[in-house]
Amino acid sequence: MENIIRIIREFFQNLTAEQKRQLVIICTIVFSALLTFSVLLSLGNTPKKEPNDEPERMTIFAPIPAEDLFLPDEPDYLPGVILEREQRTSWSEQDALEHWQDPLRFGEEQWRDKIESAIDEFLERVP
Repeated sequence: MENIIRIIREFFQNLTAEQKRQLVIICTIVFSALLTFSVLLSLGNTPKKEPNDEPERMTIFAPIPAEDLFLPDEPDYLPGVILEREQRTSWSEQDALEHWQDPLRFGEEQWRDKIESAIDEFLERVP
């Protein structure tokens, strides 16, 4: 095997630049011819459809209603939302009660204890 490789190497080393160019051109032509031949063979072997007695069946669906395709029109305003309000400089107790929720109303004392202990622990670590 080594002898064959050595002989081929010596053969290519002894070629002139013109002979190497001609060898490359010949190899390119042979490769192109083989590639073209294989493509033509693959195109020629495609199975031909035989005509069927039955026509092709088509499934027809009902059109999709517009309500399913498009979102409904949005109202100009959202009910229950105050878009803007006057800023208050002070709040009375009555004003604050509207927005206040007692955290202990539903037995949430355990959460309050956990939050307070987490805050205390954090503040102890702060230099």
